[in-house]
Amino acid sequence: MTRTCAILCVAGLAWAGPAAAQPIQLDDRNSSAVFDPTGGGQFTWLIDGVDHLFNQNFYFRAGAMTDEVDLTSVGLAGMAATDTNPFADGRVDTLALLYRDAGSGLEFEISYSLRGGNAGSNTADIAEQIRISNRGNSSQRVSFFQYVDFDLHGSPGGDVGRIVNGRVAQQSDPAGLRTISETVVTPAPTFFDIALFPTILSLFGNGVADTLSNGNGPVFGDVAWAFQWDFTLGVGQDFIISKDKLIVPTPAGAALLGLGGVMAARRRRS
Repeated sequence: MTRTCAILCVAGLAWAGPAAAQPIQLDDRNSSAVFDPTGGGQFTWLIDGVDHLFNQNFYFRAGAMTDEVDLTSVGLAGMAATDTNPFADGRVDTLALLYRDAGSGLEFEISYSLRGGNAGSNTADIAEQIRISNRGNSSQRVSFFQYVDFDLHGSPGGDVGRIVNGRVAQQSDPAGLRTISETVVTPAPTFFDIALFPTILSLFGNGVADTLSNGNGPVFGDVAWAFQWDFTLGVGQDFIISKDKLIVPTPAGAALLGLGGVMAARRRRS
């Protein structure tokens, strides 16, 4: 971050305008997370000094669109970063982003709230709420996607993952002794998928409208997953998604997933 942004973030930041935004860092106790609002989403989630995340981002398709669009590539209309638990940690821990897509008339408001654990606990949580609103002049059929690629314990390979009941993604790194669980609180995704990188990512921006295949794993190696919500928004209507991510030490005995097998080879990171 620039020095100006870093200073603003200490006391809380509020911004609105068309210019590209600098990456924003949230901090709480043993954890920090970095977001690039106009450059591909979240790329860092540090817990006790170890980075577990390669990328999380959102994509959407609406109306007559024939391909999915990276949400961070449309107009960023507002941004606010604040501290919501000053008694435990006085640093900025919550980020709200507002995007507006002129072509569809859709507005996307995304809120992230970071909660760290005690030092050395290797535990932290990020809660996310997404509000999609139709500010246009006609009803819109919308497909909204969340894409996630965790590299637990800083390693892109050696993980095992699955999706449970269509709304809970679980991924463990037995060697690194870490487990991530993401739960969609409401509403349940319409479709979902889990696969090796870059199978799912290659669907976005490929020139055609794609639907996730409801693969639930298990998948071994460089795991990535995605959720898809399909819905229709009338003029002035909202669609609200609530979900939560929790990283904890992997329970003793076996990975949380209760899975075994040979892990796939790691991929190179640029």
